[in-house]
Amino acid sequence: MTKTTILKGLMGATALTVFTAGSAHAQLTPAGTNVQNTFTLTYDVGGVEQPPIDTSDPGDPNGPTEFTVDRLVDLTVASNGDNTVAPGATDEELIFSVTNDGNDTQAYALSVVEEGGDDFDSNDPAGATPVIVYYIDDGDGVYEPGAGDGAAVTYDPANPPELGPDDVLWVVVTQDIPVGTADASTADLSLVADTLEPAASPNAGTPVTADGDGNTLTGAAENVLADGSGTANEVANAGDHSATGTYIVAAASVSASKAVTIHSEDGTGCTSIPGSPTGGYSIPGACVEYVITVANTGSATATDIVINDVLADELDFAGAVFGGDFTGGSFASPALPAANTDCTSGACVVNLTGASLPAPVAPAVETTGTVTIRAFVK
Repeated sequence: MTKTTILKGLMGATALTVFTAGSAHAQLTPAGTNVQNTFTLTYDVGGVEQPPIDTSDPGDPNGPTEFTVDRLVDLTVASNGDNTVAPGATDEELIFSVTNDGNDTQAYALSVVEEGGDDFDSNDPAGATPVIVYYIDDGDGVYEPGAGDGAAVTYDPANPPELGPDDVLWVVVTQDIPVGTADASTADLSLVADTLEPAASPNAGTPVTADGDGNTLTGAAENVLADGSGTANEVANAGDHSATGTYIVAAASVSASKAVTIHSEDGTGCTSIPGSPTGGYSIPGACVEYVITVANTGSATATDIVINDVLADELDFAGAVFGGDFTGGSFASPALPAANTDCTSGACVVNLTGASLPAPVAPAVETTGTVTIRAFVK
């Protein structure tokens, strides 16, 4: 984005300095600087050197030309990236930078806008005020909270932060994500920074306004507003700027089912899982097989999965395994019963604890984990 810096003109002419965002703003001439310029003229008449004209004498009507460098009011708000979050997560952050692109120290009012048109509002519980803290960058342009950029400062509208030319403010907005928010839902949140008069100004804390009575070459620096527009929350050349960050929900979408089949009518191979099923009827002595299938079609890993199955009194436990796309997990709490354990009175508990089921990776649309349980019919 190209911006124009308007300085007071020389002898009534207007001088324009054009720079591109990302250039060395610290090289801008400070507001209020008095710029003088002189020249000398020598000449001869009939080969005789005449008295020179020298404009360096301030008392001379043809003395130095001068102008005062005006105050360029410019700033940039930028998002430091979106944040992928889980439903029900708390204290989730969106980070923004505020850069003083002008040539004088300014203060800044900060506000947050929950944008409409997205999937949900992140101010959970409803109407909760977002927490805003900030860090003053140490000059390297890298967000380093608690390290190079020091400790967090809670934003206080009555004591707004100030930035010198080219300084950067890191602003952290913290909110909670509502429980049950659907996978891939988004919440857009914008930070708006409004330029204020600094503490040293007689009008400290008030929004800057553009000079409106034309260019006066010398005297106090006049305000020239040259900011762009980042979002619909503000307009160009009004002393404010904004940017939007997004919370993106990554949720596990989990479903589960249980099926039963006859592994063998005579109980053959019941303790050897998987083995080769032979089918038949569910008569006493037959081996039945239960398969619990868990599917994840979401965009996040389902963690800390616990599956608890208590076999019916009419069975004797044979064995159990888990597999598929499950990672981690164990049957250790409690341990599996021994083979041929009578399941009367809840004696046969199959408890898978601590398993995870990752999100599918395209082109797959789901991952599945399974728990296979075998038992004899009494």
